[in-house]
Amino acid sequence: MRRASAAAVLVLLALLAFPAAAEACNGWSEPGMETELMCPTCHQVLAYSQSRIADNIRAHLHQWCAAGWTSGQVKSRLIAQFGPEIQASPPKHGFDLLAWLIPGAALLTGAIVATVLARRWRGRGGPPPPPPVDPGLSARIDAEMARFE
Repeated sequence: MRRASAAAVLVLLALLAFPAAAEACNGWSEPGMETELMCPTCHQVLAYSQSRIADNIRAHLHQWCAAGWTSGQVKSRLIAQFGPEIQASPPKHGFDLLAWLIPGAALLTGAIVATVLARRWRGRGGPPPPPPVDPGLSARIDAEMARFE
């Protein structure tokens, strides 16, 4: 009974601590931000990059989190310094919106084509019937086959 109540208290404390940790960075987390940013030198997601500049950016993320910056402020600062290529995903406006729309349109088109083709194939009712057999040709084949018996 004591173990169960101690475990319940620990779970409750963990649940209470998690929202506090998320709010520590004004609604964003350092690990989450590292997956949204790219390393400017090696072009990997910041979370996986081992470069010196990635370490420097992570240190700045930690400082900005402690200072209470919003995710918009952090991204704006990094985009101003490194350009829009630092974002792991393209923006969802302007010309860059095509990077989000074209793959979806291609998938939708493929699904429509597959559906239309499947309906056509199903509507045909199977393979076409064989052509009629010429009775003279059939008699010749039977005669030739009889020679080999």
